[in-house]
Amino acid sequence: MMNPLKSIQQGMDVFDSSGEKVGSVKNVKMGDPQAVTAQGQDPASPDGLFSALANALGGGSGLPEERRERLLRLGYLEINGTGPGNHFYESAEAVDRVTDEGVHLNSSAAGTSRA
Repeated sequence: MMNPLKSIQQGMDVFDSSGEKVGSVKNVKMGDPQAVTAQGQDPASPDGLFSALANALGGGSGLPEERRERLLRLGYLEINGTGPGNHFYESAEAVDRVTDEGVHLNSSAAGTSRA
């Protein structure tokens, strides 16, 4: 099965399971779903884009460590949600499908990992 994150591009619209737009893709971070831990998923360069994303998922994000590690291991979307202060992350597992319209999340998704 192809990793759905490979088809996702920055700026794509993001929809919840009911078809309501919940935001747009700010960034995409590929993971390694076969990995047992998130070790090695944090980039080596402190100045890189992935480093910035990893830092965003760090202690300042308010995400539990287990959730943060899962996102890093599986890969995730960073989503600018609709409305002020509505920025969140979704794992690759939350992606139901990717179409010309945008990214469609499954029923358990849409803002469960807010920053």
